[in-house]
Amino acid sequence: MSQNRGFYIALTIFMTPILVITLSTAWYYLGFGPKAKVNYGDLLEPSLYLGELDLELDYQYLDIDSMERKWMLITFIKDKCDEACLETIYIARQVNILLAREQGRFKRYVASTASGLNLVQPGLVSNYEDLNFITIKDLDLLENKFRESQVDLFESPNIFVADPLGNVILYYSGNIDGKKLLADLTILSISANVFF
Repeated sequence: MSQNRGFYIALTIFMTPILVITLSTAWYYLGFGPKAKVNYGDLLEPSLYLGELDLELDYQYLDIDSMERKWMLITFIKDKCDEACLETIYIARQVNILLAREQGRFKRYVASTASGLNLVQPGLVSNYEDLNFITIKDLDLLENKFRESQVDLFESPNIFVADPLGNVILYYSGNIDGKKLLADLTILSISANVFF
């Protein structure tokens, strides 16, 4: 009798983890898994590689491999940088400052059509130091690529986040909350310490 009891105890100890894993997997795939997302921004699915989007930086093809390995905060505009655009650029700058020791891991950009670059507010460059300008060379290509990810590229305001390898992975649009954006970027910079 005691031998059978020992067998059942050993069997229970052995089977418990298998049963828990099997039930939790079934629970997840039946749609009862967690629904809340951890990040404030929306994931871009699939992500887009900036090197394939026909962009220029400083009058040269935007070559990700030759750039510093930094996170990129990009605001896309089609024409003139309006009030919502200026507010977004301001938020990105303030968040970048609040990153403190990690702020060197990020660079801020405005991406615009060639004509749009000529129409930006005159004080934009002087008021926002360290702001870089990307020129969109093929607008149709860019819009089509983002449309595949079901994103309205020029919804204003917007901030897109690209990882240090040039993959656009997150985006923010509408009324952007600077505190929540800061929280996301802090997590990204901490995780970047492992990979970059």
